Amino acid sequence: MLEKRSRMQVLAADAPSGSGELLIMNDLPVYKRGRNKIQEAIEEAEQKKRKNKIKNRISAAKSRARSQEHTRFPEEKVEQLRNENALLKKLLSLEAAAAERLLEKRQRLKLKS
Repeated sequence: MLEKRSRMQVLAADAPSGSGELLIMNDLPVYKRGRNKIQEAIEEAEQKKRKNKIKNRISAAKSRARSQEHTRFPEEKVEQLRNENALLKKLLSLEAAAAERLLEKRQRLKLKS
């Protein structure tokens, strides 16, 4: 099987410039040779980058949605607890008022006796 290297050296004769220099290309398979083949390899690499960018964008969007979901739930819970707290405070004040009325009534009864 033909191996792929992370960096590939292409001989000057195969280089698009034809300058006689050694051309170094990133992430191109070794078996691509010749001007057309090199161009195809470059296009494949660019297409792969575009595909990875799209996948990354989708992944990032999913991650943001999960993060938003994690923050939305506590916000709803806080609102629910605030409402419950307000209701309990109201009930407590009503009970306190009722207890005070009872104490006043007892004191009046003691004074009459």
